[in-house]
Amino acid sequence: MAVRPDLGRLRAIWHQCGSLGFWKLLAILFAALNLKHLPFAWHIRLISGIFTHRSTLKPLLSSASGPSALFQPLIISSRAQILECDYNFHKSNSTYFADFDVGRLHLLACLCKRGMIKTGLELFNENGRRGTQQISISLGGVSCSFRKEIKPYQAFEVWTRILCWDRKWIYVISHFVKKGAAKPRSYTLQPWKKSPDHENPKMSTSKAETETRSLRPHPAVFATGIAKYVFKKERLTVPPERVLQNSGLLPPKPGGHPTPPTTDSPAVPLEGTAIPTGAAAAVQDITSTAAEDIIDAALSVKPADEEWDWEQVEQERQRGMRIAEGWSKTDALHEEFTDDDRPVLGRYRDIP
Repeated sequence: MAVRPDLGRLRAIWHQCGSLGFWKLLAILFAALNLKHLPFAWHIRLISGIFTHRSTLKPLLSSASGPSALFQPLIISSRAQILECDYNFHKSNSTYFADFDVGRLHLLACLCKRGMIKTGLELFNENGRRGTQQISISLGGVSCSFRKEIKPYQAFEVWTRILCWDRKWIYVISHFVKKGAAKPRSYTLQPWKKSPDHENPKMSTSKAETETRSLRPHPAVFATGIAKYVFKKERLTVPPERVLQNSGLLPPKPGGHPTPPTTDSPAVPLEGTAIPTGAAAAVQDITSTAAEDIIDAALSVKPADEEWDWEQVEQERQRGMRIAEGWSKTDALHEEFTDDDRPVLGRYRDIP
């Protein structure tokens, strides 16, 4: 006896499959538009940065002008995806720090990876080949100042560079910038790339325009962040200067300027070359409490076309330290927390 197909049941199955297919397509589209927020996407972005510079740094940076590249920014590009936006329909303040992480890791892997390996081996031999050869780098603090909103799916760039260092900390500064608004003159590690503005003399920015622009924060800056890192070999603190020297990023030091020793004691400010009168005046104009001044000063570094000597590097380092010192004073805020017996407003639960 032949079984007659139930057309109603077949129709229901067809509609169910069609509905599931639609939702699957919608889910795939939503995931594609929010790749940065898929599981383990942040880890993949960091690992990708490490391997990118592990394979390209050595042959390119060794042939480049090391000390003059020390303060050059490294640029990564991204967009404000929908899961990064808050109820005001712009990139949420909390999401900036994930992009800062990626930019800083790219920079430190690019500039310091080789120096960390060499310094770790030197310390291993100095300690009688005891312990580990590896040097780790740890984040000690981060802060961000916001200027303009980033709209949903708006493209932006994160410009990250070394600001300065002392005996313990190396300070890194990052700028969220509107994509395409700033045109580099050249690309040290990617010489095959050229900026269209600098290929066309009519489109290039004049010296007067550049000097005028440096007197105020760049209009394309969305936000600026600053962070500090410490190099560690087990419990010992490795001075950033030693890592930078072994990375080939510092010029020869003049007499009377010893390299700071590795220590487990608190950091002490570096004693360096005195800043000339003009540079000192510019540094004194920076106020530690004004976010606009910090942004302005951080953007005003003038990259040199020729090789930097020790005096130029030290002047720029001390100028950066004037900015970083004001921010470092916020460490005292830890002391503002007390657990003494006093009333509180209440205790509430968030998602566990």
